[in-house]
Amino acid sequence: MFKLIATDLDHTLLDREGLVPDHTKELIKRAVDNGTVFAISTGRSVRSAQGVAESIGAAYMAICYNGALVIDPVNDVTIYENYLSEDIVRGIVRFAHENDLYIQMYDEGTIVVEELRLDRHPDPDLRYAEYREVGDLLEYPFFKTPKILLACEPERVPYEQARLEELYGDEVYMAQSDAHLIEVVSEGVDKGVALENLAGYMGFAKDEIIAFGDNTNDLPLLKAAGTSVAVANAVPVLKEWADYVSERERSEGFTEGLLHYFPELDEQEG
Repeated sequence: MFKLIATDLDHTLLDREGLVPDHTKELIKRAVDNGTVFAISTGRSVRSAQGVAESIGAAYMAICYNGALVIDPVNDVTIYENYLSEDIVRGIVRFAHENDLYIQMYDEGTIVVEELRLDRHPDPDLRYAEYREVGDLLEYPFFKTPKILLACEPERVPYEQARLEELYGDEVYMAQSDAHLIEVVSEGVDKGVALENLAGYMGFAKDEIIAFGDNTNDLPLLKAAGTSVAVANAVPVLKEWADYVSERERSEGFTEGLLHYFPELDEQEG
């Protein structure tokens, strides 16, 4: 029935330690062996998608940076990419400086920060990706970035995001993957658009796709899939939209949803 499984990473496929449990790995590998395509859809970098996929041991497709980049790693094909313009990048950096927001960007998979501050953003991407400290980003030579990540206290996020929308609302798309984050990509970029591009590349129809997620940046992903699963720790709007809401959280919820729609996977021998 399903030809493509697309899943978010943090708080969805990954457990509290940021890992994929062994039983879940085995189920994913069985699905891939049966001919189902496995796609990681994340706000994280290419390096994280690669690292998680390698830990599972399964072939994969990757939607990264909240949809700004879609790749086929097996055939080394870039399916879709959409980077932020220099004017927007420099404007948002100035906004971050003026309002004491921690800022992070990406240069071909490397995390770029002015100064690494794990107290402001304990970035799970660092498990797999390297980082570079560059000092003042306004003084650093411009490089293409698919996403800007801004961090501040969770109670400030709605206010700061609203201010950014007033300044750049027609030029960017903003979403959250965690309570302390504002993630900024180009207008027209989201996980749903990315999934549609991936489906077109693979030749899959919407009703052949199942998607899993937990936060607002996953809502376009779930809407672009024919069938959608929200884990128990998902935000309310995702639960309202999803076809199935798991009773369990994070990786256990992913596994529960996977077996709800692929019960045969639990019946196969390892």
